[in-house]
Amino acid sequence: MFRKLKVKKSCGGFVFVELAISLPLIILLMYGLASVSLKIFELSKNQLADYVLEEEAHYLLERITHQARAAKSVNATNSLNTVEFFFHTSAEDTLLHEELTIDDVCETQWYMPHKKKGSQAVTVNAKRQDDDSRLNPITGDNSFGETTLVKLKFSELRNASGEDTNVLHITLEMKSLVTNRKLKLSTAVFMPACESKSGLPHE
Repeated sequence: MFRKLKVKKSCGGFVFVELAISLPLIILLMYGLASVSLKIFELSKNQLADYVLEEEAHYLLERITHQARAAKSVNATNSLNTVEFFFHTSAEDTLLHEELTIDDVCETQWYMPHKKKGSQAVTVNAKRQDDDSRLNPITGDNSFGETTLVKLKFSELRNASGEDTNVLHITLEMKSLVTNRKLKLSTAVFMPACESKSGLPHE
């Protein structure tokens, strides 16, 4: 009778040849995943920086526009990108008013650039007075995307006959220091109560 021979199969795992073939493939796969993850992170960072740029520019322009509508006078220095608004006041005839309203407050608001030490970023400060040494930046100083002011220009719009229209033209340009993208916004604001405009070029 023939004896059945039992063949013992080896289950010892990877051998050196299999490991030598699979290791480069694993390394290549890990490198691909790391590259894709890094690219996604970089794109997300750039998108967030551009979003910060748009939000800061819109916020600054909206704030200046809102205060320009209520300004009694405006003084601008385009060489320094600086503007001063002087708000309504009824101090001369307060005896005629039994109650004060929001327009009866004497207020001055400055918007002026400030270059940060050791940085190329220029922020915009909102101050109550020109000689106020305190800094109140309303742009920049954002950890998600640093921005800088490029231009903040003010000019007075006149009609075809050259007559004063009490319209203030504002041009704002800002730049993201992360993506180097520039954003330029322009608007025209009607100032119904404005009595005096100085330092404004005509357009």
